[in-house]
Amino acid sequence: MVQLRPIAVALLLVCGLLCGRAEAHAALVEAIPADGAVLATDPSHMQLRFNEPVSPLRLRLTDAKGVAHEDLRAEARDGIVTLALPESLPRGTQVLSYRVISSDGHPIAGSIVFSIGTPTSASREQPASLDEPVALAIWLVRLALYIGLFAGAGGAFFALWIAPGATPQAGMQVVRAAIGLGLVATILSVGLQGLDVLDASFPLLLSLHPWHEGSATSYGLTAMGAVMALLCAGFALIDAAGRTRPALALLGLAGAGLALALSGHASAAEPQWLTRPAVLLHAMAAAFWVGGLVPLALVIGTMREASLPIVRRFSAVAVPMVGLLVLAGLTLSIVQVEPPSALLSTAYGRVLLAKLAAVIALLALAVLNRQRLTPALARAPAASRSLIRSIMGEVALAVVILGLVATWRFTPPPRALVQTVAEPVSTHIHTAQAMVELTLRPGRAGPVQASMSLMTGDFGPLNPKEVTLTLANPSVGIEPIERKAQRSSDGTWQVDNLVVPRPGRWTVRVDALITDFEKATLDGEVDIRP
Repeated sequence: MVQLRPIAVALLLVCGLLCGRAEAHAALVEAIPADGAVLATDPSHMQLRFNEPVSPLRLRLTDAKGVAHEDLRAEARDGIVTLALPESLPRGTQVLSYRVISSDGHPIAGSIVFSIGTPTSASREQPASLDEPVALAIWLVRLALYIGLFAGAGGAFFALWIAPGATPQAGMQVVRAAIGLGLVATILSVGLQGLDVLDASFPLLLSLHPWHEGSATSYGLTAMGAVMALLCAGFALIDAAGRTRPALALLGLAGAGLALALSGHASAAEPQWLTRPAVLLHAMAAAFWVGGLVPLALVIGTMREASLPIVRRFSAVAVPMVGLLVLAGLTLSIVQVEPPSALLSTAYGRVLLAKLAAVIALLALAVLNRQRLTPALARAPAASRSLIRSIMGEVALAVVILGLVATWRFTPPPRALVQTVAEPVSTHIHTAQAMVELTLRPGRAGPVQASMSLMTGDFGPLNPKEVTLTLANPSVGIEPIERKAQRSSDGTWQVDNLVVPRPGRWTVRVDALITDFEKATLDGEVDIRP
């Protein structure tokens, strides 16, 4: 036994050395620029100093515009990694994510956040999370729905109220085709709405899940209203409908406006006593105007100078309708845009400017038709060609306008962006050992303050010795950003020097050191707005 004692001691020493070596690996000691630093000018180089030699595996710089730079030249020597930064970095918050391997083979990852000028977010507007093919399909189907509602319901109203019995068969076929297009587009739009809700791709359309989710949103009411409006317009064109045909056509026109007022950015804005009626009237006026253009052109082409009473009747009703269209549109624009500067600084505002330009051109053609081409038709039948060409120009501009309106599906209005700037986001993480309520103020990309309330898993008091918050966004290549929290006077734990550089879904880890030998780790996720 005495002889075995030296061997046992030697084995214990070897085990101790091996264990010590297995647990000890490189750690970041210093970063230049420092984590959280705000610099006056952009640096040309950056240094990461570790407590032992390391070899870089991946270095990725995400600049303030969200551009990822992965071809960074780096040199590692004696535990110091020096890398050259891109020239002329944009002002704002930059994120360097690193992954290195220490001499014992352990990979180490983390992120350094620094800012040039002032801390900012990488993007003020949320990038589309949908696949491009799905987003394109949503836009195309939305455009087809608008054409179906306006040319279908509006065309049926023209055929039965403006030109009863005079609309040629070709005009009726165009209206019926628009109604059919609208019905197909309405049905497809429900499934695509579900794909958007689920952030899924096309194959899921073969299941019932996206259709159920799409119909469960407020857009389900719009789809239902659109189907009813189109069916009313369709039945109005059937001879068997008899005396009810004009009433059905009027219901179809009103239903087109109601359907669009039941959901969407504009109808959801406050005050809704103003915005919902404004959307209703705006859409009804647009359906009357747009829906009557093609049938009117066909009436003129068929009847020539005999079409003059119909042209004048349409023009007489169109004048107050266009006034209503413009008034309601301006009201909605003022509510949605709020600060005039948002017309240029947001995608919504730029689309609105493009739409206004197209509407002005459309109004100019309408004035030309009323003031010059319609009187010319009364004097010379040959003037019908010029009037038809001008009306078809209105049709082309109307399609452009509807296409622009369909892009608003992907651009939140400035009014909504302003309302969400200061709103916090929270997440609750609960395990058997502990729970935490994490709140980030504001809940958008850029400088934020983190507040954490901790309790035991059974809702008892928890007073940890130390709390650490870690955020990461692997989907965009941002490695963990780690910050120590400070206990505040109200018992919560705060992190003030925190910048979340990108919007999106971030992983969250809260480490609470309960005693010197016990630590609670809570993992979750939080969605950061743009």
